[in-house]
Amino acid sequence: MLSKERLDAYRRMTPAERWTETLHLLDYGWEMLLRLPHEEVARRLEAARRERQRVNDRVARELA
Repeated sequence: MLSKERLDAYRRMTPAERWTETLHLLDYGWEMLLRLPHEEVARRLEAARRERQRVNDRVARELA
């Protein structure tokens, strides 16, 4: 959970500043992911793919 101070800081940011923060966090996440062994990277990406498919399937069922 984010502190009240951090949440307030985010709220004061412009959309461009929030986007810049998002890009930095994405870069950091990929940098950390790519430092892992190949097998672990593959496992995590496959887990993300399965979760995305599960959500897509649920949305498709709800829209049917």
